[in-house]
Amino acid sequence: MLRVISLPNNRTRCPSCFTPLHVSSSRLFQPRNSYSIAPHHQPVTANSFSQRPYSAWLTTSSTSSHPTARAFIYPATLLISFHPHHSIQTMAHHPRRTHPRTHTPNAASQQAPPRSGTASKIASFVVTAFVATTTASVSYAAYYCITSLALFSSILPTVSGEASDEKNGLLFKEQKKKDGTYDYEYVGFDTYPGIDLDDGTGVATPEVKAASVKVVSRAMDAAGLEDNGIIKNGEGEHITLHPMHPHRSKCPIYGCPFLPLDVHYEDEAKKALEAMKKEASLDNVNNLKFIDEDSVLKSSGSEHAATLTLIGYKGGRLIDQVNQDRALVLSPYTYWKISNSAGSDQSHKPVARLLGAFDGHAKYGERVSEYVAKTLPALLGSKLVEFDAAKDEDGNAYNEKQSDHKIAQILHDTFLELDATAPAEPSGGCTASVVLQLGTRIYVANAGDSRSFVAVHIVPPDGREATTSVIYGTREDKPHLSVERERVEHMGGTVYLPNGFLATGQGTTRVLYKDPTTGSTSGLAMSRSLGDWDAGNVGVIPDPLVDIMDINDIKKNILEKLNGADYGSCVHGIKEVEVDPASGETSDSQCVKYTEKDIRVFAISATDGLLDYVPEDMIVKHVAKGLYRTGLEGKESATHGPQATHPLTACENLIYTAASGWQQDKGGRYRDDIAIAVADLG
Repeated sequence: MLRVISLPNNRTRCPSCFTPLHVSSSRLFQPRNSYSIAPHHQPVTANSFSQRPYSAWLTTSSTSSHPTARAFIYPATLLISFHPHHSIQTMAHHPRRTHPRTHTPNAASQQAPPRSGTASKIASFVVTAFVATTTASVSYAAYYCITSLALFSSILPTVSGEASDEKNGLLFKEQKKKDGTYDYEYVGFDTYPGIDLDDGTGVATPEVKAASVKVVSRAMDAAGLEDNGIIKNGEGEHITLHPMHPHRSKCPIYGCPFLPLDVHYEDEAKKALEAMKKEASLDNVNNLKFIDEDSVLKSSGSEHAATLTLIGYKGGRLIDQVNQDRALVLSPYTYWKISNSAGSDQSHKPVARLLGAFDGHAKYGERVSEYVAKTLPALLGSKLVEFDAAKDEDGNAYNEKQSDHKIAQILHDTFLELDATAPAEPSGGCTASVVLQLGTRIYVANAGDSRSFVAVHIVPPDGREATTSVIYGTREDKPHLSVERERVEHMGGTVYLPNGFLATGQGTTRVLYKDPTTGSTSGLAMSRSLGDWDAGNVGVIPDPLVDIMDINDIKKNILEKLNGADYGSCVHGIKEVEVDPASGETSDSQCVKYTEKDIRVFAISATDGLLDYVPEDMIVKHVAKGLYRTGLEGKESATHGPQATHPLTACENLIYTAASGWQQDKGGRYRDDIAIAVADLG
């Protein structure tokens, strides 16, 4: 019997190893004692620099004695220093964040409105001209004023869409995006304001951290939780949100989250999964009772959602391995039950769901990822409650687009507050990839290189084989991306590019920073994350990218394609014609008309331990078979292994497939932690 030891620092140790029953490699979970290959955080040695890492440091000479040279350097420097969105100092001494970049309904009224752009720029010009006059010769001052005036005139305000967007209550600059399969259009935006509007580095100031702690504490209290995640008036650790939760007996007010059990090292879960697959035969697959009331699997999934994990191997003793990945699914997500200061009735709310994956990294990354998984539902839910109350008070004055922007701002604020309050010292961080469903609206927020997908599963009404397609996937926030690299270098950081990366795209790019636990230079394989404060000092930020979709719009768009002439279905009552390739004879086929009930939408969040070795199309197709049990024949598949009959077994099979990929590639020397969360959205 496997015993799982819960340590004070939440580092889970696995004292024994079990050989998988249905994986061909007998050494898959018997790693060799060899070196460790760190995928996210990697120390950079002297040999690393022999590959000529890319480093673009912006330097300004302070020793130039030529007045013309000084004239070209100083005007731009001082204009930046006195930019209305920066403190009055040079960028070399740029402050950390002096306040959160937030505009929540409650906070907005408490913030002083910024000065108008024109007034601020005039003030900047006057001050810089005065400095030039009092600190330089007359001839240099005249040249400086002329140069500054030219630069100043170029930044005078012009008519733009952004100003009108702010007047309309839109907080972000929208980007139109399109799915490549069905041409479904949706909107998204980067919640990071850009280097010109940023007020610091990627690390919150002590004042912001203190304020964020209070916000998080109030949210946890409103959700009936202690700050450490224990339910108030609870009876012990078994009712916390810790991933090792097989005997959890009580749930938070916002719902019972499905949390991942280990498919291999949780002995009880492993046996239950094996029993589930044996029971799923051809004869009883449609009448199968998958999970018993007393089954350990009840806390990790249902017929409509699931989450599982597998601890990795990073070298050394097996008992010392730590799973830094976390995931969760809340289906339903009854956030409206969280108490709110307005005391408004929140009982008649549309369906809501929440799922996400959080990949910890660095020495104490598991502390950060667990903190995020425990805190996110309460913190996000409390903000949604306040927003709903504000809408009700204003008589639902927000239109759909304004509401989308407000919820995106809520997700942004949530990410920043989790980052500011995370137990990230002395060294720790995590990714965050989250899918929030509110009614028919889908909001996806992502920071880091974990990913989330939205997919559609289409079952033809004439009995043909079902199809599954990805219609959306989050971006991996990698340092080599142009906008990301620009920000890192602007904040004094260095982006490392492996030798030949620009030509081949092969290898892992990293943000270099000094690791406080070792004193050596390390590299973070992403440009956005929660925690990672030392990397945050050089441009790694927690601000997520947010994309917004609508389930009704997705289905409507797909139906137009499926029922159109190009897709061979009914158009104005015309039947498609089938041609026998052998005889050339034609015959009318039955006219097929798709409806909304033939289309299902679902979401997946996963860490890169899975994504590095399993293609996304294989992931979505296998998950769809587990969620909807279509195309099941009760036999092995050469492509996907054992047929999935439940979301849990689908996740298990994908995890073992990824583990086999790690085994073949690394030869047992290294395997990353793996976590996946899936849910049907309707």
